[in-house]
Amino acid sequence: MKKVKLFTHTDMDGIGCSILGILAYGKENINIEYCNYNDINEKVKEFYIGSEKNEYDKIFITDISVNKKVATIIEQYYTDETCNPSTQLLDHHPTALELNEYDWAKVQINLNDKEKTSGTRMFYDYLKENGGLNSYQTTYERCINLYDFIEIVRRYDIWQWKADNDLIPKQWNDLFYIMGREDFIKSILYRLTHYDIFDFSDFDLKLLEYKQREINNYIESKDKELIVKNILGYKAGIIFGEQYHSEVGNRLSEIHPELDFIVIINMSKAISYRNIGNKVNLGKDVAEIFGGGGHPNASGSPISNETRSNLINELFNLKF
Repeated sequence: MKKVKLFTHTDMDGIGCSILGILAYGKENINIEYCNYNDINEKVKEFYIGSEKNEYDKIFITDISVNKKVATIIEQYYTDETCNPSTQLLDHHPTALELNEYDWAKVQINLNDKEKTSGTRMFYDYLKENGGLNSYQTTYERCINLYDFIEIVRRYDIWQWKADNDLIPKQWNDLFYIMGREDFIKSILYRLTHYDIFDFSDFDLKLLEYKQREINNYIESKDKELIVKNILGYKAGIIFGEQYHSEVGNRLSEIHPELDFIVIINMSKAISYRNIGNKVNLGKDVAEIFGGGGHPNASGSPISNETRSNLINELFNLKF
């Protein structure tokens, strides 16, 4: 069996890719590294300039992309005939489109003429085309259940659930945050391999009812903390927060139509940008300028260790 390395995003779409990787290659044969905008480039760069890469037959980067400098390092390795493992990057964020110049990268925005794709859907299509899911999809029920899960992830990630007023994808994402990454992965894998129908349990529904009350209270508290600033000529509402970024950002955008977008700062991880409508292309016109990327309505950028250090110095009046 092939030994596989997977770099993937930390959200449900990235987690969907890790679940597919485990189904395709087996948990014992895949090493998964979860990455965010603030660490993806450093992690991938260190991996490719080190010797660990030689331990793997296949390397995937899914639902997140690297910058041009790191792409150049991958390209040098990819085109070296003496190197064995192959690389495949699969992403759906518009800010990564320039990576399509490389043979090892596929950046695709749309699934078809009407719908957008996701990282999980792209990885699913890749694995199907290359026979990677043959050992899992041995029954009709398994095929349907897996497709249902992939579609749930896609509809949540591109925010189609909101446009269609379909709460099911949002509830699965809530369950992901309730359970935490590892327990969620275990739960989804169990459902996909043991259940005839991919659905919530009664206990799941009770948890979701409680969680929605918590989210509503959290949004209400963050609305009171909102600070309005001019960023790049746009009127932005800024909050500090570590939870429910998409739901908080979109709800605050609805409450404050006078704002162009919402900024959510999580000092331990990264900055998220959210809006509704088409006032600003957040991926291209905001996040990319600050070293990040993403979608027109949902994007992010990293926070450097230097910025964190400077903030601490400022808060406590320390000498730089």
